[in-house]
Amino acid sequence: MITATALPGTAALPDEAMLTVGIDVGGTKTACVVTDAHDNVLRHEVVATDAAHLAGQLSDLVRLVVAELDDSSDGAVGAVGVAVPGFVEPDTGTIRLAVNLGGTDMPLGPILEHSLGLPCYVEHDARAAASWVDSSPATGHRAGDVAYLSVGTGLSAGIVLDGHVLRGSNGFAGEVGHVIADPNDGRCACGLVGCMETVAAGPAIARLARAELAAGRASALTPASTPTDILRAAQAGDELAVELTTNFAVWLARAIRGLVLSFGVTQVVIGGGVASAGDALLGPVLEAIGRERDSSPLVEAAFADVSVDILPPETEAGARGAAAIARRRFLANRGEGVGEG
Repeated sequence: MITATALPGTAALPDEAMLTVGIDVGGTKTACVVTDAHDNVLRHEVVATDAAHLAGQLSDLVRLVVAELDDSSDGAVGAVGVAVPGFVEPDTGTIRLAVNLGGTDMPLGPILEHSLGLPCYVEHDARAAASWVDSSPATGHRAGDVAYLSVGTGLSAGIVLDGHVLRGSNGFAGEVGHVIADPNDGRCACGLVGCMETVAAGPAIARLARAELAAGRASALTPASTPTDILRAAQAGDELAVELTTNFAVWLARAIRGLVLSFGVTQVVIGGGVASAGDALLGPVLEAIGRERDSSPLVEAAFADVSVDILPPETEAGARGAAAIARRRFLANRGEGVGEG
C-alpha cells in the first residue's frame, strides 16, 4: 500500500541546490540516480523490476536513495523523473500499453506525487535516454541529431532531430521493436507475430540458446546464460555463441539501417541492458553493418558520415535523462507537478 508521507521539498532552495531523482524502469531491472544541477550522479541504485507493484516499488526506491544521500550533499531533492517503456502521456504522467511490464496502465506520475509529496514527471524511456545523450557533454556526441537504440527486454528507439525529441502525432515514434521482421515466427508481447523485438531484443538470443542446448548442441553456454553471457562467449570463440551472436547482430544492423534511412540521423547510440556486453555486442553489429554497406551503394552512401557507438552500462542514460527532464520541467514551472512544464 502506498502511503502519502511527503519528502522534504525545495520550494525555497535556489536552483543550484536542487537535486533530482531519475528512474529508468526496464523489463527486468530498474535503475535510479540522484543528480545535482551539473548532472553529477550522487547516488546510484539498481533493483529488479516489480511490475506488479510498480508504483509502490518506485516510491520506496525514491525514499531509499533520498535517505541514503551523503550528509555532505549540499541540497535537497525537488523533483522526480521516471522513464518507462510503452505509450507515455507526459502531460498527465500516464503510462499505457507497456507490454514488457505486463501491459501496465496507470496514472504513474500522479500516484508518485501523492505518495512522495514531490512533483513527478514521466517520459518514454528511450526518449529520455536520447535527450540525455544529445545534450550531455559527457557523451561526446554532436548535439541535435541522434538515435538512441535501447536493446534490453524490448527494443525501442529515441530520436532527436534538430535538437527536438521526436514523438510523432500518435506518440509512437521510435517503436522500432514492433515493425515487422519475420512474419512467420515469433509471437510478440504486443500480440502480433514476427516483430523485430522477437529477434533483436535480449530474450530472443537467450531463447534461441536454450533451444539449441535442449537439442543437444555442445557449448560452454548453459540454459541460464544471459544475453550478455552469450555475446561474451562468442567473443571468446564458443561456436554456438558465435552463430547466435552473428544472427542477432544482423537483425540489430537492420534496425539501425532503418533508423538511418528513415530519419537521416548521423549518430546511433546503443544502450539498454544488453549493451552491458560492450564491444562483444558492438563489434558484431559493426561487422553486420559493414557487410550491408559492401552490398549496397545506397546503404554505403547513407552511412558515409554515420557513427554507431555503445554506451557503457554504468552510464544509466535513461535514469539521467529522466532526472534532467524533471529538473527542466520543474524549473520551467515550479510546483505545477505532472506536466510538460
